[in-house]
Amino acid sequence: MSDTSDIRGTSNTGTNLMGFALGALVGAGLALLLAPASGEKTRGQIASAARRWTKNARNTLDHARETVTDLGVDARSAVEAGRKAFKQSHQNSDESRLASRTALKG
Repeated sequence: MSDTSDIRGTSNTGTNLMGFALGALVGAGLALLLAPASGEKTRGQIASAARRWTKNARNTLDHARETVTDLGVDARSAVEAGRKAFKQSHQNSDESRLASRTALKG
């Protein structure tokens, strides 16, 4: 598979992979529907797959929620540390400016 670029110079690989995955899912769904099995068996297979996908999606969302919560705590402490550093550098800057003015006058 070649890694082509669009007019902005960005890669189309992600778009190509997404299209491939979507095509594979649609193909798998059609194969299930058109397979020579009874309607009841096919519906059972579809329901089973839907339950698995729902469970996997729920697990992924729970994991993402935990990660975001953890990052939120880390982000708050990082923001607070940034505020303190900014205040300290602003205070140091004011002190340096005052010392410069005093030295120039004296």
